[in-house]
Amino acid sequence: MKKIYILALAALTLAAASCTKAEPADNAAAPSATIEKTFTVSAPQGTRTELSGLNVLWSAGDQINVVAPTSGNQYTFTLTEGAGTATAKFSGSIAEADASEAQFYALYPNVAIRSEETNSKGERWALDLGQLVIDSPVTTQEAIEAGFPTAGAFLTAVSDADGNLAFRHGAAYFKIQITTEGIKSIHFEVGGGARLGGRPIYTMSTGATFQVNGAKNFMDFTCEGGFKKGSTYYLPVLTKQSDCGALTLTFNGDGAKVTSIKTASLEKVKLTSGKIYDLGAPAVSFKPVIEADDVAIAADILSGSIPFEITNATADGVLTAALKEAADWLTIGEIAEDAVYFSLSANTGAVRSATVVLTYTYNGTETVTKEIVVSQAAQGSTEVSRTHLFYVDSEGAVKNLTDGADGDYFTVSGTSILECAADGYFGVAGFTINGTNYSHAKKIDGSNNVAFTTSSTATTTIRFYAARRQTDKDGTIKLQKGSSNIVNAAMTYKVLYDSGVVNLDKGTEYKFSKSGEVGVFYIEVVEEF
Repeated sequence: MKKIYILALAALTLAAASCTKAEPADNAAAPSATIEKTFTVSAPQGTRTELSGLNVLWSAGDQINVVAPTSGNQYTFTLTEGAGTATAKFSGSIAEADASEAQFYALYPNVAIRSEETNSKGERWALDLGQLVIDSPVTTQEAIEAGFPTAGAFLTAVSDADGNLAFRHGAAYFKIQITTEGIKSIHFEVGGGARLGGRPIYTMSTGATFQVNGAKNFMDFTCEGGFKKGSTYYLPVLTKQSDCGALTLTFNGDGAKVTSIKTASLEKVKLTSGKIYDLGAPAVSFKPVIEADDVAIAADILSGSIPFEITNATADGVLTAALKEAADWLTIGEIAEDAVYFSLSANTGAVRSATVVLTYTYNGTETVTKEIVVSQAAQGSTEVSRTHLFYVDSEGAVKNLTDGADGDYFTVSGTSILECAADGYFGVAGFTINGTNYSHAKKIDGSNNVAFTTSSTATTTIRFYAARRQTDKDGTIKLQKGSSNIVNAAMTYKVLYDSGVVNLDKGTEYKFSKSGEVGVFYIEVVEEF
């Protein structure tokens, strides 16, 4: 296909950024008797207007994969008429027994797909663009200026009574205009329960995503030769997800990374297949940036620090720190390589704060600044933040590593424990955090409910790790508020699932649920008071 190059779905697994087509492999041996068949095939038309006049055209040599749903046999059909237009003829040989099917499914590009084992109607198919790599879902996609890459372009169609195939998009698109030279890749990461990447399973009859295995809340896009200043790119992402939270974009160059840009434009938006979400033309700069967060200190603490990082630091760069306005209770001390240290007096009154200005001087006279608010809690309030780290020990008990007694937050019934050795239930040997290996999981089922209620006074976030049990079992983990799914993630066997940071409501009951068999390894809860 030519401009727009149709769509490339980064969310699907590609073999080594596959730029070649995989020939469909029939699910069953086709009978020897075949006949010739032709379909009238149209490319998606609704997107053309949204893309400001870029045409969606078929090209000579284009091929599609046509599926006979009843038998599951797959056939290659090649363009025979209509090159350079949006509607063309595709012809191919098909088994005589399959030619009488009342309805056919089709996929562009011409790659093999497989029927989902749990679906008895022959409608649901797992899309393996390129070679499916179970252990390592690819979340990087190559972008193309003013269009979509042809490698892995992803469209589905269902034939109508007249044998016509009208293709539709399976992804949503982020539209972005590049404002700076030197950008080599862009990292997109979304909050909330949304997932941008993974391996989708689609119901071909409707074009809807059924579930996503190995779902991730991020996606990376690269561009050969770099993204071109002034050009527009359309970057495909998945659509089977909860509402989006804040979207963070991080731009990378040769050895340089700009400060991440966060936008709330997609918050509470559920992405839709075939729809374009315009992110505008973010202002991007590769000059040095100070990355640091505000600091909160308990009333009786007498010292603290402001951790910082200089992105795109220069060889001659120097950081200094000073109070923006006088504060006799706070004194700035040593400035180390990665932190500014300070001392302060105990607070005997109400909450108080001071602003510290960090200044980075480079290239002799150029400067960038960052203001950090240091706040100290009121007298009698010693708690500013609290972190709970829960894991499952070898006896199946849920342990709290920090801040609080075992059992705080989580009520766990039952005694079921699943080993997770490499040849065991999950196919993963465990994982390591801060030098400690966690190698057991709590099975989530009817007798092992993990439920908790958040603090009514703290802002709370949660992050958890989980795994799916065995290849022949479904595996979807859910974090629920009432009957609503805050996280609803299908997991891949042999891949440890990381939820990322999820924001929770105050004073609200949550619980972990599932479909199929899954286990929870490790949970981190952070409260900010």
